[in-house]
Amino acid sequence: MINIPPGLPPEKVYEKLAKALDTPQGEIKLEHGRAVVKLVGLDTEMKSSWLKIRQAVAELWEIHNLRKTMQISVETLVKEVRRTFSPEALVYALRLRGYEAELLEGKSVIRTNAPFEEIVDAARLIVQAVDEVKYTLSGTASKRVVAALASGLRLPPSTVIEYGLRSKIFKNSEGKITLAMDWRVAIRRLAVLLKGALTDKAGGG
Repeated sequence: MINIPPGLPPEKVYEKLAKALDTPQGEIKLEHGRAVVKLVGLDTEMKSSWLKIRQAVAELWEIHNLRKTMQISVETLVKEVRRTFSPEALVYALRLRGYEAELLEGKSVIRTNAPFEEIVDAARLIVQAVDEVKYTLSGTASKRVVAALASGLRLPPSTVIEYGLRSKIFKNSEGKITLAMDWRVAIRRLAVLLKGALTDKAGGG
């Protein structure tokens, strides 16, 4: 019997714990703020399952405590999104969405006032953007810029690249699109251009 954090959707708790099971047979029940887990299998399977279940519960508590601590580990987010992503891109994406965000502890923890669902959404859009541009852009920094802006402003990556080339923030040399400046400067400049374009569009200009 394991204490689980209050307030989280039961289906999310169940899904998280079910993924941790390493035994061919197992049962999970949620009742009165606790998870009752029954395992059947080899000793090695059960030990592995208990280890993963404890880790899963720790991650659930981290998600639950996000409002109080304003901190969440990059590792927890990677497990939620099921893909690695650039923590720097996520921080900039959240800032573009109007939240406070910064990296702590050697880039392993993100401090932000964004809700968990918003953080996960931003991270997933970063992953999608990188997948879309991996054969178009050259260099990690250029992909980070496009992913951060596409996620933060909810724009197609192609639009970000188009404005980047038009403003000479990106350069196209022999079919390879790369950054023409420091990636942090590139994000700031492109963000201003893209926000201006979005404002004009919204105003019918």
